Amino acid sequence: MAESKGLFSMFGGTGIVMPSFKKAADIKTKEEIAKEAANTSAAGGGGAWKTAKKRGPRGLALKARAMGKNVTVAENKSVVPEFDPEDVAMGGMGKKKKRYTPYGGRGRTRPVEKMEDTTDKRVDILIAGFEPGMEAGVVPFLVQKSKKKWEPVDVKLDGGQMLITVNDPIVARILVRLDGYIFGSQQLRIRLYNNPTLPMTPVVESNKKLTTIDILRNFLLSRWNSELKYLNLDDMHSDTILKKSAIKPPGSPGSNAIVGPAMMKLAGEMFADIVTISFARNHFKNVQQISTLAQYLPNIQNISFQDNLIKDYANLEALSGTGKLRHLRELLMAGNPLRDAEMKQRGNDRAYVRNMVKRFPSLVLLDGVPVQLSESEVAAVHKTGRVLPADNMPNFFDNEISQAAATDFISKYYQLFDTNRVALSVIYDTNAIFSVTSNVKLRAQQKIRRKDKKKLMDDDESLTWTGISRNLMGKSKKQEGKGLLIGPEVIGSTICRLPPTIHDLHKPQDFVVDAHQSPAGLLVCLHGEFKEDQSSSPYSYDRTFLLRPATPETPAMAAGWPYVIMSDILCVRDYIGNGGFKPQVVVPTSTFAC
Repeated sequence: MAESKGLFSMFGGTGIVMPSFKKAADIKTKEEIAKEAANTSAAGGGGAWKTAKKRGPRGLALKARAMGKNVTVAENKSVVPEFDPEDVAMGGMGKKKKRYTPYGGRGRTRPVEKMEDTTDKRVDILIAGFEPGMEAGVVPFLVQKSKKKWEPVDVKLDGGQMLITVNDPIVARILVRLDGYIFGSQQLRIRLYNNPTLPMTPVVESNKKLTTIDILRNFLLSRWNSELKYLNLDDMHSDTILKKSAIKPPGSPGSNAIVGPAMMKLAGEMFADIVTISFARNHFKNVQQISTLAQYLPNIQNISFQDNLIKDYANLEALSGTGKLRHLRELLMAGNPLRDAEMKQRGNDRAYVRNMVKRFPSLVLLDGVPVQLSESEVAAVHKTGRVLPADNMPNFFDNEISQAAATDFISKYYQLFDTNRVALSVIYDTNAIFSVTSNVKLRAQQKIRRKDKKKLMDDDESLTWTGISRNLMGKSKKQEGKGLLIGPEVIGSTICRLPPTIHDLHKPQDFVVDAHQSPAGLLVCLHGEFKEDQSSSPYSYDRTFLLRPATPETPAMAAGWPYVIMSDILCVRDYIGNGGFKPQVVVPTSTFAC
């Protein structure tokens, strides 16, 4: 067969000769081949197949003899020391040569774990700025804020200073980062010190590399006014501290989404008593990047978004809504396209004011002007179910007699209403009327069919606020009187089946009481809140009583009550807080105008 001239021959090799195939009858078995090989080996012949002989390694003596040298080999009497099989050294074994190991450098074997001596790693930290009498809470506060378990080696006090010794430099570094945090009502000052006794001299770490969190802390400290409790975050994109570190603040193109939340979290930890914060001229198109403001600074009272790029109410939703910024007093939106577009489209700011109040119900000042709504605007805002910042008066009594009677009645009645309602039936007149109206929408309520409602009204099972409600909306004239309970027996059994209640009348800020004399009797109106149990969320309620003096023959007088109830109307609502109970005594003035 001709030689193959493929890739192999291109690189200088000889061609491969393809073998010729034999017939099946000519193929020998394994036994025949083995027998033939054995005969050939015994005869000393050299057939085509030969057994390869193993050739052992040639030692130094054999190599020397091959070169014509005479070598005498003697037994080595020295004992070879044992070695750790894990301690494998690579490289020369001479005394002067340093051994190479894979464990981190030349001349070193695998590191052996040893008990670390932390005596020389102790760090002294000097803390000042805490209020007298609060020394015992400083260390637990620092442990909580550091988010790392540690215990001080030693604690010393000297006047208004505290020296804490820790045995871990990492803990010391974390504690120094807490410099400026608010403890109680004061701002802590935390420094490193290198002298074991007071007073100390600070250790200056000039070459210390600051982390992003350190830089943000320094930035916030440079913008904080402790006297006014004011955090000025205007024009953050032009701040030298942030520009030097190449940190893009919220509102800047390419800003990292975590910078804004990190700022708000740090501000809440460092300055717990912030009252006013300003974000003017930051190119904000929305408030999404600072939405954690409502979480970390929930008690903020004044916010400025002046001269930003907010165009729509939806761009404020991250900070607006029920439960957010409940103490917000002033909001500054001047210089944003949203306000300018409303003014241009409608010719006035009335729709703009209504929409802002809907989103921030506690507002008193908007763009430096007191919030004032007409009756029609009040009705429009009320449709949203939000709280209205209306002017309110404190508790009202037409005279001292009315005040004394109302106070005595309320304290006795609610003490029994929460603990022993059976005893209240005697105080209701024979013609007394009782009714319940509920407006509970924000919490889940079990739906009760009409058939089950009637059954609940007839048997002795417990009632729900919605099940007994006699709301007149949507009822026909035939149903107008349905739900009215008349007479002491019916009223007494019904109030015993109502859900349990807890009224805490020791908090005057959560209640408003009005009482005045009328031709029908003493009218007592109570507005407040109650809970069904200690762990449940509260309800808001209004309750109106009409009282008359009890005659000597009535059960009320026999039970020690000087009056009887002629009418009792209870309205249970979703909880709206006590903000509406606080009267506005003076005309508000703008914080930002100052």
